Amino acid sequence: MRKNDKYPFPMTKKALAVYIVFTVLMGIFLFFIRGDKAGKLAACIVCPIIILYFIYAYCKERKADAKADQKKTQFMNGSYFDSPEWHEKYVAYLNEHPFEKPQYDSMRADLLKKFQRREYIFGMILPLFLMMCSLCLIPMGQYFMVIFGLLLFGFLFWLSFSVFIGMPVRKWLKSDIDYPVLEASYLNSQMLLYKTNALAFGTTHLHGFTEKKIYAIDYKNVEGISRKIVRLKKYEDGIYNTEEYQHFAVIHVRLPESGTLYNVEIELNEFQVQMAIDRLLTYKNGEDLRENLYVNENKKNEIVV
Repeated sequence: MRKNDKYPFPMTKKALAVYIVFTVLMGIFLFFIRGDKAGKLAACIVCPIIILYFIYAYCKERKADAKADQKKTQFMNGSYFDSPEWHEKYVAYLNEHPFEKPQYDSMRADLLKKFQRREYIFGMILPLFLMMCSLCLIPMGQYFMVIFGLLLFGFLFWLSFSVFIGMPVRKWLKSDIDYPVLEASYLNSQMLLYKTNALAFGTTHLHGFTEKKIYAIDYKNVEGISRKIVRLKKYEDGIYNTEEYQHFAVIHVRLPESGTLYNVEIELNEFQVQMAIDRLLTYKNGEDLRENLYVNENKKNEIVV
């Protein structure tokens, strides 16, 4: 699977009309100008099928957008998360997926282990194989291609390898942090894990990490929490295919040095975000830290090869 930023763009009425006109013109060309049997068959069979497919894609995306608008309204007015159906699912999730604990007796070991994921190993295998293939060009005298291949595929290998060995963790540990205090807080934390992300409620700090960054936030600097929802539209060959919703816990932090407000976004599932909201509220002496919910829309094109 590879991604292409050329797309996506929504299938509007104008785009649909352009596609249909272009297909009709192509059919006229095949039927009258080319004029052979294959051209006439394509004009009479293939072109109408293409037009029907474009109409189907347009209707499918419009229907999905209408449903998404309705769901967005429910998100914004709170009726979605306040509904008895969602609350029942939330309680069931709480019973089946309680907060987790760190697995190791040191923060360093636990963080490094959490970065050693199997998908990174798969991400290292292909570049390593291509590096070996580049060496096969040496007997052919293609030294420039050998050097270029080693540099290119070596860089791709390093991208996965650096994350696998926990390079973000190692850099963070070498920064100016009070390790004993943070470790004591982390080892007694209650943790939410999702994909390559985590949010942990320690005794003195709120800990979190994504694939690229580590956070340790003093509760005294936390000023609020929001739920951010992103609608991710997925396209196949430039045509709307499906969608999913990404849920983020957004922690609003007042930086002690500058006094500016900084947002830390951690992607979780929708139930974990609610767990984070409920749990964080207990650390601020009854203060209501909940902020307005906001919904974004993203689009992603996926071309399956």
